[in-house]
Amino acid sequence: YQRRVHGDFKKRESMVKFLKPGRVVVLLAGRHAGKKAVIVKQMDEGVKKGRKFAHCLVAGIEKYPRKVTKRMGAKKIAKRSKVRPFVKYINYAHLMPTRYILGAELDLKTQIKEEDMQKKDTKEAMKKNVKKLFEEKYTAPVAAKDEKSVAAEYFFKKLKFQIITAQSYVLIRGQG
Repeated sequence: YQRRVHGDFKKRESMVKFLKPGRVVVLLAGRHAGKKAVIVKQMDEGVKKGRKFAHCLVAGIEKYPRKVTKRMGAKKIAKRSKVRPFVKYINYAHLMPTRYILGAELDLKTQIKEEDMQKKDTKEAMKKNVKKLFEEKYTAPVAAKDEKSVAAEYFFKKLKFQIITAQSYVLIRGQG
């Protein structure tokens, strides 16, 4: 691929590939918009299964764990610590990468295989394994605050944002 620079055609350097397995991303479009996910496998060429665009296989959290306090009993903590995962193919255009990387502690490559994405029953079994993995990671006690524990903490927290309509904007600004 070439581009024109000051009248000359120069070869464009290839971009650095930062969408690698383990990167935490936020989905921007579709049913899971606003949800966080982890890249399991990337397909930069985009030739698999009729997808002619660059895409990746992600595993994310559809339903986040709820807040837990010290006063709650073990049964209530276990119930509030449940997550609901999703596994799907996503176009690169619909991802926003974050600075966080979940490394080898979340071993998703062994749990998620492309062959299992074909049939519904194998996909459901795969999602159950991912759910168990996510819940184990969430409930595991963290001894020290290192970069990996911060990434896991970020991954399991729900994104908080507010949609501002035209009416609420006028109320906020005090012009109505």
